[in-house]
This record gives sequence, structure tokens and C-alpha cells, in this order.
Amino acid sequence: MRKLTFLSLLLGLIFSSCRKTPNFDELSSDFVVTTNRDKTADFTEFKTYYISDTVANLGGTGDDSILTDANAKTLVQTVKDNMNARGYTFVSRNAHPDLGLQLGIVKVTTTVYYPGWWDGYYGWYDPWYWGWYYPYYYPYSTYYSYSTGTVILNMYDLKNAPDRQQITGIWNNINFGAIGSSLSSNVQRGVNAIDQGFEQSPYIKTN
Repeated sequence: MRKLTFLSLLLGLIFSSCRKTPNFDELSSDFVVTTNRDKTADFTEFKTYYISDTVANLGGTGDDSILTDANAKTLVQTVKDNMNARGYTFVSRNAHPDLGLQLGIVKVTTTVYYPGWWDGYYGWYDPWYWGWYYPYYYPYSTYYSYSTGTVILNMYDLKNAPDRQQITGIWNNINFGAIGSSLSSNVQRGVNAIDQGFEQSPYIKTN
């Protein structure tokens, strides 16, 4: 019995020594997709959504603070395609959507994300939209450091904001370094990362 055990261990060592070692350099160069959710949120209660056709360029200044080119629109359309596939209907901002979504790309090497991130960015909801200030609220950790080229997608509960007198962040999709330093050459990586974020979130659906 001992001989059999020793032989099994020996064979295991031989076979394991023949296995190819993973290329960790290759793994570390790929982007990482993370998702966070408000576990108390019922995503089936929402039916409509709005997302701006622009992308916030976080770290940009002046005219460079928003992205409006075809690549930015590709990322926005990717979000729409995923939301539509889950049963949600896109409506205009003035149609009082149930959900508000916003895309941003980190331009600088490190950025800290905190409640109120989207204040001042074109196309997003002003906290004063309903006539008085609504603070942002996140029921999960919102403090991160981001690498250049990280794509961030946030989802907010606008349906219940008037009653709660606060805009609650109920989901976000953070794609660390997905597009690197160039959106124009890596837009497909951004698309893939957004798709993966929705794939990781099967609870986002109308029924």
C-alpha cells in the first residue's frame, strides 16, 4: 500500500513538472472587471433608463472633459444594447426615467472615486434637478484607485429619489485599465469589458 502511495506521488510530481507555467506578465496586462451592487435594490421594479450620449473624461480639462466621438458613442451604445436586452426601455432625460446611467473614462494614472463623482459632468443629472439638493448615496464601498484607461459605468435609482430625497447608486461596473491610454485603438476592449460587467450581473433585468 505504501509503495502504491509513493508511486502515485512520484507520478504526480512528474506530470506536474511537465505542466506549462502560466505567463503572469500576460495575465497582469489584461484588464480586470469588477461589479458592485446594492443588495437591497430590486432591479425588476425599474422599467426605463436614460444615459447621456457623451462619456465623461475624468482628469480632462475644458473641452477635453467630455468625449463625443464615434468611439465614445460605441461605448454608450454597448450599454444601451445590454440594457435593452435585459428588458429596459431607453427614454429621454425629461421623461423621468427610473434609472440613470453614466459612463466615464479615467484619463489620469490614479483617481479617487467618491459620492458626487458625476457632479458637473455634461449630460448627467444635477442634484438640484428636482428643485432642491439630493445628496448621492452608495450602499457599498466607493473608494478606489484607478489606472489610466479604466472605464466606469454607474447606475442610479432615480425612480425613488424624490421620496428618499437622495440619489442612490445601486450598481457599478469598473473595468480597470480596459482601454489603456488610447480609446481609439482599444475601444473593443472597452466594449468587451462592459459586456462582461453585465454578464457578471444577471440580476439586472426587468422580470
